[in-house]
Amino acid sequence: MASLSPLSGVRVLELGAGVALAFAGRLLADLGAEVLRPGSPEEPLRRDGPMARLPDGGDTSLLFAYLNHGKRHCALDPERPEDAVRIADLARAADLVLWAPEEGGAGFALLLPDRDDPARRPTVVLTAQGLTGPRAGAPGNAFTAQHGGGFAYHQSCPVTDPEATPPIGCADREAPMLLGLIGANAALAALLDRAGPAAPYLDVSAEDVFAWMLVDALAELHDGVLPPGRRRVKGREITIAGGLVWLLRCSDGLILVSPREDHQWARWIALVGEPDWAKDPLLCGGRAARAANARRLGQLMTEWSGHQKAREVFKRAQAARVPCFPISTAADLITNRQLAARSFFRPLALADGVAAPMPGLPFAMHDSAGDILPRGTPVTAPAAEPGVGAFAPRTMPAPTLQGGHPGLPLAGVRVVDFSWVVAGPMATKMLGALGAEIIKIESTRRPEFAHRSGWFAVVNNNKRSCTVDITTPEGQGLIRDLVATSDVVVENFSSRVLRKNNLAYEDLAAVRPDLVYVSASGLGREGPERDLLAYGSLLQAYSGRVGLIGRANAALEGMGIMPAWTDPATSLWESMAIMAALRHRAATGRGAHIDLSMLEATVTLLPEAVLLAGLGRPVPRNGSVEDLGAAPSGLFRCAGEDDWLALAAPRDAAWVGLCRALERADWLDEAALQTAAGRLAAQERLRHGIAAWCAIRDGKAAEATLHAHGVPAARSRGIYELVRDPHLTERGLFRQLPDGQWSIALPWLGLGGDRGALAPRPGLGADNDYVFGDLLRLSPARQVALAEAGAIR
Repeated sequence: MASLSPLSGVRVLELGAGVALAFAGRLLADLGAEVLRPGSPEEPLRRDGPMARLPDGGDTSLLFAYLNHGKRHCALDPERPEDAVRIADLARAADLVLWAPEEGGAGFALLLPDRDDPARRPTVVLTAQGLTGPRAGAPGNAFTAQHGGGFAYHQSCPVTDPEATPPIGCADREAPMLLGLIGANAALAALLDRAGPAAPYLDVSAEDVFAWMLVDALAELHDGVLPPGRRRVKGREITIAGGLVWLLRCSDGLILVSPREDHQWARWIALVGEPDWAKDPLLCGGRAARAANARRLGQLMTEWSGHQKAREVFKRAQAARVPCFPISTAADLITNRQLAARSFFRPLALADGVAAPMPGLPFAMHDSAGDILPRGTPVTAPAAEPGVGAFAPRTMPAPTLQGGHPGLPLAGVRVVDFSWVVAGPMATKMLGALGAEIIKIESTRRPEFAHRSGWFAVVNNNKRSCTVDITTPEGQGLIRDLVATSDVVVENFSSRVLRKNNLAYEDLAAVRPDLVYVSASGLGREGPERDLLAYGSLLQAYSGRVGLIGRANAALEGMGIMPAWTDPATSLWESMAIMAALRHRAATGRGAHIDLSMLEATVTLLPEAVLLAGLGRPVPRNGSVEDLGAAPSGLFRCAGEDDWLALAAPRDAAWVGLCRALERADWLDEAALQTAAGRLAAQERLRHGIAAWCAIRDGKAAEATLHAHGVPAARSRGIYELVRDPHLTERGLFRQLPDGQWSIALPWLGLGGDRGALAPRPGLGADNDYVFGDLLRLSPARQVALAEAGAIR
């Protein structure tokens, strides 16, 4: 068996700096692309994050190594004429240009072809506010964009006291890395889009990205149940896709448990010991009663859990098929047996014989010839190459997908979609936005498919629906016939479901050998914990994410439980892997099986915590209240009602602008504050000064003043303001469909303002005639017979 490189032969030029751009490029390199990166030995990222000594005696930033291993690094300076010529030549020789003009990439602007130049290569541009709209070019970064895009606001919503629990950002480096992950998706879409007269030019805005993540808020907005502010109102409990989640304190730690279905609740109550209170139907006799009494039930369950050990409750609950996980620390991840069994971490050798564990890709992949995408292989610290840098000679023409249209590169691709809840449906919705035909496999026998408002409506655009009972031999035959005419299968059942129904990868690859088959599950299809029952919200605890955000509390306020993070993040890994596999199929004729772990999908975005824990160092900062790449930074209270402003000064120019905006000439003159290290040491003192300035100003006015001086800043805003925001409206981010539903197609913008297809949710079984008649060519009489036999229902 050989190593699998789905993007073999792809040439990528990465221009700029910063975490987001570097992560996007590294993901393409992990998938086999040749990524060439002109860089400077003095770029700030080389000194950011935890530092360590290499075996050769040199020091390196482990964060820089994590984000840049697997690339080719060359010392080309756009300010030098001879290097500028070389960079311009590389931009025309590349298959794709990744560019961050606001993060160290401004100097490349004059070296790149104009947007309408026929010689321009597919280009993906990462910025804070986007390339169009009233705020285009306004100073910002991923830290401020998570507030301006609404995610931080809704991550601390609802709360009992908005003053005591301000909006709270992402953990670790999640904010810029999410932008990078979407940048990698955009890059693959651009590589596949070869049908138009002009190469794709995709505009990825960090603010758009965080608004795209607001599945929960859009669902509640759609259902008319979203209060206008962050303050908790009666009956507004913490639910994920309609399921209640409880935090319970044990004698030695914390667990999250979510027995949301009636059968799960019955098994959970048996585990708790059948207490008398559980016999009261008004208290917990059904989902509605449990939702109404969630807080009281949490108190009663804690009376029991306080005498139990967290890991024991976790094991017993999972044995009873009740979703339950402990809240992990970063150190727990290093010793996690499931991650170890799946070779998730990649070691970077350091001095004194130790190694730093670096998270790898969150999926395993093998193609139909048996070639395997490497996992767990050692990482080499990035080093600049001698010479001027050039791409390797081409060995084959770029493959193309059949049937693609400009802006819809997946037109002609058919996807059979078994997925449900959030992650899988969001991934297939994106594939549909890119032109794929999505056929959703549903059943009238499963009551969850009858609920088609809220969450379902937001994540199931761009799909057809047919109803099949896959437990019957006739239903399984229908699926096999459909897969024989399809290209991709997506499923996120427990590991047992499709195998026992003869619909596992091996079964379906027999009828379609070049099939791309994606299995997304809580902890992956292999490993000792593969059968654990998981929801994305609980994996946010097991991954260590929850432990890095806010403080634990029974009401789950400001803890990173809401809005959903793991599910939409997982969807992006799915879509990225599918597009890479489709390109590999176009090049080789081979299909692929992808085994994706939602746990790994979450941990991958927490590199700094993992790196520190792996070296036995404390994890002192978490990124949720400050920008780890900037000092000073933070969230500050302004004078208006629940009025909060995020700002960051990541570079010297922003620091000077901040001093001038605040009229603090004394800070400008202070020698200790002339360097980033000095400002980091004085972070708390600087924050006090900024807080005093913000406290007497309206948030909008403060934001405008800071922008005028070049300081990244954004007010923390909610969905009600976002859907009416003039900038986002001009960029076409939110669209209201004929049924009144608000939704988003793609989190990036194409030339001419294109955001892909966006069709309303399908009715249950609304496309049975199309699927069984037009595609499978079954006669009406045969369809009736299959319905009477229970196969179509």
